[in-house]
Amino acid sequence: MKKALVVWLTCIMLVVAGCSSTSNNGNAETNGESTTPAAGATTLTMWSMETRNKEIIEKSIKQFNDENPDIQLKAEFFEDEALKMKMKVAITGNQLPDIITYWSGETFETLVSNGMLGDITQQLDADPDFKNDVLNGGLDTFAYDGKNYGIPVLFSGVSLWYNKQIFADNGLTPPATYQELLEVVDKLNDKNIVPITVAGKDRWPVLHWFSYLAQRIGGMEPFEKAKSGETDFTEDTFVQAGTMLRELAVDHKGFVNGFLGLDYAAAESLFTNGKAAMYLQGEWAMNSFLGDDFAENVGFVPFPAVEGGKGGLNIYQGGFGAGMAISANANQDAAYKAIRFLTDSAQRKEINEGANISPMKTANLDEANMHPLAFAYDSSISESLEGFFSYYDQSLDAKRSEQFLNSVGAMLGQKDASIKDELAKVK
Repeated sequence: MKKALVVWLTCIMLVVAGCSSTSNNGNAETNGESTTPAAGATTLTMWSMETRNKEIIEKSIKQFNDENPDIQLKAEFFEDEALKMKMKVAITGNQLPDIITYWSGETFETLVSNGMLGDITQQLDADPDFKNDVLNGGLDTFAYDGKNYGIPVLFSGVSLWYNKQIFADNGLTPPATYQELLEVVDKLNDKNIVPITVAGKDRWPVLHWFSYLAQRIGGMEPFEKAKSGETDFTEDTFVQAGTMLRELAVDHKGFVNGFLGLDYAAAESLFTNGKAAMYLQGEWAMNSFLGDDFAENVGFVPFPAVEGGKGGLNIYQGGFGAGMAISANANQDAAYKAIRFLTDSAQRKEINEGANISPMKTANLDEANMHPLAFAYDSSISESLEGFFSYYDQSLDAKRSEQFLNSVGAMLGQKDASIKDELAKVK
């Protein structure tokens, strides 16, 4: 088995090395500048998945390099899956870049547990104004055993988006409870209007529905216990969530016909083209709303409550989904100086005025620079947020994550599938 593992890892390293031998391929983009560091300057490398904010971040990097001639930073930007693969190889060879912007969750924790990330607790403690400006829970997301290893770069919140025009034309009110959601779905179906669009082919959008129902039913404790192994996912909270999800999606035909074969782009287009009334997605979906007049028809509400449930209405799925960290092998002072600069509200102001939510209390957003929908959403989250729970597929180890994604799809795609039996496969 050891020999097989070595061969497998070697193959992956060779494949990825071949794919990434040039930095300007389809997966990676560099900042495109050919700067010559000053003699004796510390050179830093950074990997980031923030491709949509590439130009803004590059401007910040140029400013940092200009203001710090003794430190020169160069970044590469990767699409999500390409960065995940590159990180697997980097972890295997203990060859991280000096700085990474990466998702919170299992992989980040693996980096910490293997001593591959720098402890930035001391630097943060010496910078209280900055430290205290991070939203509650932000630094905790990247803290282990009382030590900080990352600074959040965004806050994500998944909400139920709805078409205001469709709702107004049909005398509907956005649902605040699960029962109200079923009633809205039934009325929309009576009018031959698609109630909800979902990218079932990508699986994780369906898991959003399941995990929100589980949280609204049992609060956050059942998942934390199952995650730690104290219990498992056959507990009543999860079985009930699966039952309610099937009731909504299949029995009441809440999800668009053929949703299990629908990819993200196709599912989203149904909503943006006014063909579906509701869409459960994170703030990143605003990128497709803000470009035209459609945004005027978009409203949003928190995921509905479940009557008698323990989960609060203003507990959002999401949280501080990505953070900036430094390698344990990097020049710690130089690398921290760089991430402190790049995560400052002033540097991310333009990013946070788009389809993003700032992880800082004083984001200094200028409403005049923002789309009204983006400003309304940012303001709503800031005012109503009582807590958050993380994405199930990012919180669990890779094996259980894959099992969960498959099981939730099977609950809805196989008519006679036992929900409890499917959940028992997550182990």
